[in-house]
Amino acid sequence: MPPVTESLRDRLYQTPGIVLQCRDLGEADRIYVVFTPGYGKASIIAKGARRAKSRLGPYLDYFVEVTLNLTRGRDLDVVTGVVTVDQHPGLRGDLTAFAYASHFAELVRDLTQEHQAHPGVYELLASSLSLLDQGVDPWHLARFFELHVLQLLGYRPELFQCANCQRDIQAEPNVFSSVLGGVLCPECAPMDPGAIMLSVAAQKYLRTMERDGLSRVIGLRIGDDVRHQVALAMASYLHATSERPLRSLAELPGLYIVDTVENGQDVS
Repeated sequence: MPPVTESLRDRLYQTPGIVLQCRDLGEADRIYVVFTPGYGKASIIAKGARRAKSRLGPYLDYFVEVTLNLTRGRDLDVVTGVVTVDQHPGLRGDLTAFAYASHFAELVRDLTQEHQAHPGVYELLASSLSLLDQGVDPWHLARFFELHVLQLLGYRPELFQCANCQRDIQAEPNVFSSVLGGVLCPECAPMDPGAIMLSVAAQKYLRTMERDGLSRVIGLRIGDDVRHQVALAMASYLHATSERPLRSLAELPGLYIVDTVENGQDVS
């Protein structure tokens, strides 16, 4: 019996996608890491994308949302066509915005597995890049993105009950333990000497954002001390969850020193 062969028509498919990363291959080609709602994270190849007259390369830039026409290949699927959905032009003209967009892309790239569909993560990434492009406060947006990508992927930190004994957290300064997965009550705090102290205001900010979303916190004016506590707690937890250094943290303005996040030290 002759082998069953797949027709070209069967190998063709179309999907929305957001460009997370790219690297050159050979003299003319380029490999892209994209995130899609139905296929998750995937590496694809655009042949000839580096040539000056390429009809693909100009449309496949960092953080651009596109509709991709692809052909399934033996190792990598091949890009045959691209339609731009949202270029997010403001992200390329603003170094701060670009740094935050890089942070979002790195989190999605490092916290997800190849070819695992996460439509909620795709929607979060797409909407967050659009808001960043529109000039929404990047600090609040980054904290929202960090917390909610963790929730969507099953890594939600515990903010309302002690992560160790499950008692309700009281309105007092408490520590945040990346090792144990959230806020600890005073009795359990000694279990993690490297835990990060959170003021009542910092805890309230995180809980409000988790419960009520970005719109509830975007207009809040919070002090530098609260900003630093919240950002450091999230950076520490992201580092522990990803189990690798997050390079984008070093590029965000003024709040992170990556080498010390692993130990929960505040050195700013």
